[in-house]
This record gives sequence, structure tokens and C-alpha cells, in this order.
Amino acid sequence: MKAENFFTIIAANIRMHYKYTLLPGIALLFVIPFVYGTANLDCLQSADCLERMTALIGISMFTPLIRQEHSRGLYETIAFRQVSLGFIVLLRIVLSVIGSILLILVFALYMRFCGCSFPLFPYAFRTLAASMALGFTGLLLSSIVRNTIGGYLCAFCFYFMVQTGKLGGGFRPVTNGIQFALVLFLVCVGLAIVCFGKPTYC
Repeated sequence: MKAENFFTIIAANIRMHYKYTLLPGIALLFVIPFVYGTANLDCLQSADCLERMTALIGISMFTPLIRQEHSRGLYETIAFRQVSLGFIVLLRIVLSVIGSILLILVFALYMRFCGCSFPLFPYAFRTLAASMALGFTGLLLSSIVRNTIGGYLCAFCFYFMVQTGKLGGGFRPVTNGIQFALVLFLVCVGLAIVCFGKPTYC
């Protein structure tokens, strides 16, 4: 693939998805200070804020990445292109990871500016892991049910299960650190999304 074609694909995917991924994520971050409060939090309170609230951007950043392909006609058109859908999905995931990193770092810096006390980069990295767990869940299940709204609902159900402790502490990486179970989950779900995470039609 020529470099100019690669950058054209990147630009096209950014144009198609930023309204459904980046903008809702930014809107959520603007709301958090009014819902949770982000001033003068200690280390534990900061971890709770990042884990409960900031990590939610993963749902918007990842879940709608294949929403266009839920249209059967559009999917059949894409399926016959030279670039595989698996590659396109992987590219979109990478772009969403980069966007999530930027949003999380900006918000974490804002919290530090507001007097919160926590290790910046370790907590930002753990928040990214938490957001990816939510987003990957929504993305995979939206592919299975062939509906983006269904993916959102499944991701929020997963979120509430994590927050109520039904899945144990392994899926709360900001508070408990990144554990092997979470890494294995992200790797397996990520591979499933890239290899099989596309609508199937009879």
C-alpha cells in the first residue's frame, strides 16, 4: 500500500468517526467536574474519579467504530475493497487509542491543576486500560448483535457489573493496578474484534 493511500484511509476514517467518538468523549469530560467534583482529591479519590467517570470515554471512543458496517449494503461494498475490513477495524482501534490517551492525559492534567494528588502517568495508563475494557466490550458485542445501540447497552451493563464488584477487582485497574486477568481480557477481545468483529449476513 502506498503511503499516500494509507494517509488517505486514515483521514477518511477520522472524518467518518470523530463525531461519534471524540466529540462525545470531550463532552463527557466537560460534565465530570459538575457530577463528581475534581478539586483537591487525594490519591484514592482521584483513582475513583478516573475509574468511575473518566474511563467511560472508552464506551464512546470504541463502541461505534463499525457502525457504518451494520448497514448490509455498505458492508457488502466494503467487503470487496482491496483493504480488508480487519485492517480497517485495527486502524480505527489504534486511532481511538491515541485519541483516548490524549483525552485522558488532558483531563488528568486538569485534575492535577485543580489540586488533586496522584501519580500522573501511572494513573493515566491505568485509566486507559479501564476505558479500553469498556470500549472493547461494547465494540465486540455491537458486532455480535449488529447494532451500535446494543453495543452501548452491553458496555454499560459491563460497567455496572465492574462497579458493583461482580467481576472482582481485576477490572478496576486504577484502584488495584493492572492485573493479568485484565491484560488477557484485552488481548483476547482485541483479537476477536480484529479477526471476527464484523457483521455476518446470511
